[in-house]
Amino acid sequence: MIDLHCHTIYSDGDKTPDELLQEAEKLGLNYFSITDHNNCLAYENIKNNYFSGKLINGVEMVTSFDKHVIEILGYGMRTESINKWILKNDTNKKDYAYSIYNTLVDIFIKEKIKYTHYPNLSEIIKEEDPTGDIKLYVYNDLLKYPENREFINDNLINSYSSFNKNGLNNPNSVLFIDESKRFPTIQEVTNLIHQNGGLCFLAHIYQYNIPDHTRFLYNLRKQIKIDGVEVYHSSFSKEQIIEINKYADELNLYKSGGSDYHGKLKPNIDLGLNMRISDKLIKSWVDKVE
Repeated sequence: MIDLHCHTIYSDGDKTPDELLQEAEKLGLNYFSITDHNNCLAYENIKNNYFSGKLINGVEMVTSFDKHVIEILGYGMRTESINKWILKNDTNKKDYAYSIYNTLVDIFIKEKIKYTHYPNLSEIIKEEDPTGDIKLYVYNDLLKYPENREFINDNLINSYSSFNKNGLNNPNSVLFIDESKRFPTIQEVTNLIHQNGGLCFLAHIYQYNIPDHTRFLYNLRKQIKIDGVEVYHSSFSKEQIIEINKYADELNLYKSGGSDYHGKLKPNIDLGLNMRISDKLIKSWVDKVE
């Protein structure tokens, strides 16, 4: 069994790399990957590798395509090179986090959405993912005020994931923030992964507010070298799993799958996925990566 999508304290998870590896071992997984957002720091901070299966180097890079903020999963890269590139190109993370907060406050004032002013943002952010910390703070703050339901429906705030997907990243939402220019281009991301020996997979295609998934995937395949697509994910319905597997077969793409485990941030998602993804899913490519 496999789980090739999960997060540690080095992005927005709640467990250390060692703790996740222990959990993967207890579950009896054969293949496992830590895919923190925009860094591979987990691999530099493994103190004891408790996992007896194959640990595949991984990362989840945020980028954009066709005006949609999307994420690319990289597998099997040289992690030191990835971290050096990110350190060189990802500056002023705290300044950007503050700008996101100020933008949201402007929206709240304009739309008469109730919020709590927080004067000292530095107290609620970490070095690894300050923007994520700000967004999580805002999400929890909005939930405090029942009157906000007049402006923000249940589909938007029933989970932190929905808040991002249906709110901040949705052009049709009152809370939309265009972050596409913040991230490296999709060409930069895929080139970085490929040049460092890895493979590129499109992550959770059904989370991007895309009206036509088939067209999006075909256009993506035309313009960049994408090696595969995530066909199992904790947010996918059975119908979506069938559909994306069909697309992958038609386009001759490799397949991957994972829980997208975060711990307390997504408490209903278990490591390893209850669907128990078979090793056979990655047989065609797993021996080609580190």
